[in-house]
Amino acid sequence: MPHSLIFIGERPSHSEMHIKGKPDFCDALQLSKTSHHRPSNLSYHSIPFHQSQISIHILENNSRFHCWQQSLQLIEGDQQLSEEQAYDVFTNFAIMEDNKVAILMYSDKKRFRARKKEGPKVLAASREVEV
Repeated sequence: MPHSLIFIGERPSHSEMHIKGKPDFCDALQLSKTSHHRPSNLSYHSIPFHQSQISIHILENNSRFHCWQQSLQLIEGDQQLSEEQAYDVFTNFAIMEDNKVAILMYSDKKRFRARKKEGPKVLAASREVEV
């Protein structure tokens, strides 16, 4: 079972948090190496999973993010969320269990361009015969 939900930002009170950044691959490495001592250059905060259910209200799109029984759930508010908006919510958090850290990274699809198909290539092989 995951032990905590990690985010980067501020936590002014027990029931409020301000997310200032998204954990990336370097954060995951840093968190996995320093499970008990958090680096001071970024504000890592954790929400322990020992509670029965964690519910986070997201003001930007009036949705709710639930963590319950080893599952993460995003519940839409008044408006339907696009796939990109849903990814945006999930990428704000990392899940930490002991020294293992899991993050969801959004791959920019623009980096991968489809190549134009070329015609079939003809390969020719020849053997020289000495006389």
